[in-house]
Amino acid sequence: MRFHPNGGTPLTALVLVAAAGTAGFLLRPAEPPANLASGGVTDSAPSSVESFSDEHSVEVGLEAGPDLDLEVGRGGRVTATECTTGATLVSGEAAAEIDGEPVLALATSAPPYRDLSQGDRGPDVTALQSELNRLGHDTAEDGTYGEGTVSAVHAFQRDGGLSRPDGRMSLADTLWIPAAEVVVGECHTPLGSTVGAGSLFATVPGALAGVTVESPFTTRIDGERVLTVGGVTGPVDADGRGDDPDFLRELSDTAEARAARGGDDTRVMGSLALAEPVEVLRVPPGALAGSSDGTGCLVSEGRTHAVDIVGSTIGSTLVVPAGGGDPATLPDHVDLGGTGARTCRGTES
Repeated sequence: MRFHPNGGTPLTALVLVAAAGTAGFLLRPAEPPANLASGGVTDSAPSSVESFSDEHSVEVGLEAGPDLDLEVGRGGRVTATECTTGATLVSGEAAAEIDGEPVLALATSAPPYRDLSQGDRGPDVTALQSELNRLGHDTAEDGTYGEGTVSAVHAFQRDGGLSRPDGRMSLADTLWIPAAEVVVGECHTPLGSTVGAGSLFATVPGALAGVTVESPFTTRIDGERVLTVGGVTGPVDADGRGDDPDFLRELSDTAEARAARGGDDTRVMGSLALAEPVEVLRVPPGALAGSSDGTGCLVSEGRTHAVDIVGSTIGSTLVVPAGGGDPATLPDHVDLGGTGARTCRGTES
């Protein structure tokens, strides 16, 4: 009997060879996409000059002056009053009614001492004009009681409920208060009492006498500093104390100051910053070599530059040329690590 070769054997061999090739292809490590391929080691980075205010968050202490006694300028029977312990007197609103006519609280930078009318001049007129503007009654702050001030006072009196507003500022129609809002500590004129001109109306906490930064703070840049509390900014000295009258008066009108004067134990926070920002160079932390005690050096294109470290942010260090100078003179690209410089001896600038 003659046997014929099986035609499937060569085909099976071809299939096995192909399968092995496919498996080898699948098991071979895949080439990374071109956009994920290594870009090499970065050994330098750009630096940039920017403005720096050296701002710090600080706790603030508010120093109140002695309690103040408020006096009414008109005599008669108290027919309505806001004068109760803990009540708030607000500039531009009636503090009381005497014989049915309102007495309007008025906060000016200094207590008024005379009646004012058209043609009068002086610092007391300027103080009145400033408060009228704050209350929304526009007038020039030029120290002269002109037609614009007459109109503003007339609006102030009308809005406060005076029955016959005439544009003249009379001591009889107003009660001076030291801030835009004050809390009554003690009332001396209860409803129904009879008072005379110059009688004691109420006792309130005194105006701010000073503000002090209580948090420890260190600075590496010389320059005048300003303190901001409740959106109000004013100057402080090198020890962090401020007593500028305009600053304290504006600060007195903030919620923070009112809470402090009212005995609230809430911490008062603010921010301390340079009055005039300075320019500094921003560099990656890895660019600094030989850093010690607030100094270090940068290396760029083989040159070493001594610098003073003045601050830092997330991922950056802020520097200026050692001993002062223009940060723009420092390199716009700096070496990263591996400089071998452990000190800044023999530096070039």
